[in-house]
Amino acid sequence: MTHQNECKRCGTCCEKGGPALHTQDLPLIEKGFLSFEKIITIRKGELAHDPVSNSIEPVKTEILKIRGIKDSWACLFYDKTRNGCTIYDHRPLACKVLKCWDTDDILKLAGKDLLSRLDIVKEGNPLRERLIEHEKLFPCPDLKTISRTISRLSKKTVKKLERIINKDLAYRIRAIDEFNLSVSQELFYFGRPLFQLLIPLGFTTRETSSGIKLRFSQARSISTK
Repeated sequence: MTHQNECKRCGTCCEKGGPALHTQDLPLIEKGFLSFEKIITIRKGELAHDPVSNSIEPVKTEILKIRGIKDSWACLFYDKTRNGCTIYDHRPLACKVLKCWDTDDILKLAGKDLLSRLDIVKEGNPLRERLIEHEKLFPCPDLKTISRTISRLSKKTVKKLERIINKDLAYRIRAIDEFNLSVSQELFYFGRPLFQLLIPLGFTTRETSSGIKLRFSQARSISTK
């Protein structure tokens, strides 16, 4: 067996998910190499893969990541036809540090000096106050506890979740209409809708005239990069 000491351009790392952004990546945004539409917000409390513990855990602080391609987490800037990065010269810090054959450096970086929305949505932007308000009104629920007790949740608890997710959606719709936001911009400013965070836990959703209804089907394996 030969010892690997360089990238083989297999694309595996890129297909597993876009990188988290760190404070050193702020110039990439300020200079226009990364727009808000290319970034998705993982809010505090969402379930995600912890590379250090190699387990699914609630994230301890907000994470901004490069958006995925369509319904996958594969990095938006990964060109599968060329097995290459389309912004290689302006790639984020995590991509520069990552070596699949030696993960020490990337693990040391994980969770440290992360960028947040408030680092890049400046004072004077009316959406700054909206995202602060949204975070206060609709914090991420305790998804880990819900995942452990989902089959035993009372109807009262489910109804409470339904009220919260429908209020969250109504808030988003008002902001989308007022600021003419695209879906990509919405996912940056407000993160994923709360009902989407419940689906991997085993909930199914149904749209009705009175809003979204939840129903528990069966627990699914959580796959969040």
